[in-house]
Amino acid sequence: MSTALEAASLIMIPTSYSDGLLASVKPNDGAGDFTFTRGSNISATRVNEQGYIEKGYDNLLLQSNSFLTTWSQFNANPPVGGYEGYDGTNDAWLISKTGANGRIQQLISKSGVNAFSVYAKRADSDYILLQLVGGVSPNAKFNLITGEEISSFGEISVFSESIGNGWFRFTIIGGNALSLVRIYPTEETNNDATSGSIYIQDAMLNQGLVAYPYVETTTATVAAGILEDMPRLDYSNGSCPSLLLEPSRTNILVNSEYFAGGAYNSTLVTQNYGTSPEGITNSALIDKNGVRYGRLDYSLNYPSGTYTFSAFVKGNDVVKLRLDYGAGPSKEAYINCANGQTTNHPYYPMDSISSVDYGNGWYRFICTTAIPNGFTLSFARIYVMDVVDGEGNTNPATAEIYGAQLEQDATYPTSYIPTYGTSQTRLVDTIDYNTIEPLSNLEGTLFVDLKSELNTLFSFAFLLNNDGASYVRVDNVASNRLRVLVRLNSVFPFSQTIFDAFTEGQDFKLALRYSENKVDLFVDGQKKIDGTGTWLMPSLNTLTWTGRGTETKQLLVFPTALSDDECIELTTI
Repeated sequence: MSTALEAASLIMIPTSYSDGLLASVKPNDGAGDFTFTRGSNISATRVNEQGYIEKGYDNLLLQSNSFLTTWSQFNANPPVGGYEGYDGTNDAWLISKTGANGRIQQLISKSGVNAFSVYAKRADSDYILLQLVGGVSPNAKFNLITGEEISSFGEISVFSESIGNGWFRFTIIGGNALSLVRIYPTEETNNDATSGSIYIQDAMLNQGLVAYPYVETTTATVAAGILEDMPRLDYSNGSCPSLLLEPSRTNILVNSEYFAGGAYNSTLVTQNYGTSPEGITNSALIDKNGVRYGRLDYSLNYPSGTYTFSAFVKGNDVVKLRLDYGAGPSKEAYINCANGQTTNHPYYPMDSISSVDYGNGWYRFICTTAIPNGFTLSFARIYVMDVVDGEGNTNPATAEIYGAQLEQDATYPTSYIPTYGTSQTRLVDTIDYNTIEPLSNLEGTLFVDLKSELNTLFSFAFLLNNDGASYVRVDNVASNRLRVLVRLNSVFPFSQTIFDAFTEGQDFKLALRYSENKVDLFVDGQKKIDGTGTWLMPSLNTLTWTGRGTETKQLLVFPTALSDDECIELTTI
């Protein structure tokens, strides 16, 4: 195989990437790079090298460390910059009030779950107050000497992190619509003093239940993490990354991590309880609390169709996922959080159920089912119970929950889509490679090492002049089936489909070889299609990859038709 690899004119192994670009290993001058687009949102995630789910996030404030610009003062002097900061720079600011309730503030128009954070240090005042104005207007007061939370009101959570040298990062999380964020120098029991000062630096407002790493902004919001057009190199299968390509999907559950708002009856919800599959403290503990069952409700109004319902769970008790439709009917299934074992309801079963081990005791519990025609999906519900058939007793039971997701018109789950007060859509992953090299020959071989997600359709194609009139293509036309199709100037001289070509959800290797009047397909070390005809293959000069619903680990293009032995060696698992 080493000889074949040396002959390859394009080698793509997912390692080097940036926003909008996936770099090829060969050629290494940029001529073989792939352009990548997903669209204008940051709702995509991946599993990173450490095995944790990685998101995109925004700093929603403007001029996040320029407090004389979009920030205004009330009973306070204009902020003064140039002071020593927490990070060794001179980027800190002195905030001094001149009257009761003195503060600085910024107008904001946001809704849902948001975390407001700022780095702060004592000057003349021993306390700082952070406030999110809107709804119940949550606020939290902190001691600038110890970092201790002194008081709070209306918040989901508060955090205090010591940075050193007297600096802390303080955070308050709220779940209401926002019109203002405010920072006060203040006193222990009130805010009536007419003088006082604090140092601050690097304010941030981001969606979610924690403050993410600080992102500097000026005149516009700025994103970090998994960006809009970032290729998602996913490490969920181990140390070798794969390129995650998925169709557009929507998580129709409006709060995928904030569960307190949907708690039913006496169910107790502790937000920011433990370490989630993100590797940060933003899971929720759901406590049955002495009633028949703990329950979280999402009220819905969606038509009949196929839905995939999933949630990440952890613990020693049982979680049930349930979809309600009509006056009484439901579909239900259970997972033992201790070992990931799934069980369907004996009378109201989901169509399919499974679990995926995410490590550290976490499992993703996945249920897919069809809501019958004529019915409306009315509720998605998450239950916590002590045993599968124990809904009717009051025995103690708890479970950690994270990342609830409900996908419409979905026969399989896709990667996690976080939501913070409204449904979110992850747009389709699209990757293209367009060049006159290395595909400027009358023959060639394309090799792919990939995994197809369950029940997905995928294809890739060699296209003539990028006009689609002539190509050689292999695609997945139905469950476990592969088809090779030749199109020449809108005429199809060859088409062949093979059944049981691969196992969905498992890795497989594929080589498509073409020449002037021949096209062959090799899968997992076997020649599956031997196609010969009388057509004259034109020179194909553009590769378009539309492998949506796949994880691509390696992509090679050879400007020659490799031998049978070379194709077999390349594709042998």
